[in-house]
Amino acid sequence: MEKPLDGAALPRVVGERVIDKPELPSQGISTDNEVYTEVVVGTGQLKRGTFRHFEVFCDEAAHIGGTDKYPSPMSYMAMGTGF
Repeated sequence: MEKPLDGAALPRVVGERVIDKPELPSQGISTDNEVYTEVVVGTGQLKRGTFRHFEVFCDEAAHIGGTDKYPSPMSYMAMGTGF
């Protein structure tokens, strides 16, 4: 079986990208992402996630110890499904 294609080394030009083709390569595509998450100490349920230079926060509703200042983790999961 062939090795998966390296997702980071694929063309980025529209029409040349693998995702623009009618079917994905049979061997698949390999990607690698490093994401870091942490609880922000002393803030109840506040959590911070970082990926490259991006930063997101999530919280919980007040009735379970959060401040409801940011979306809940499950809200991010639902949004990710839509994207």
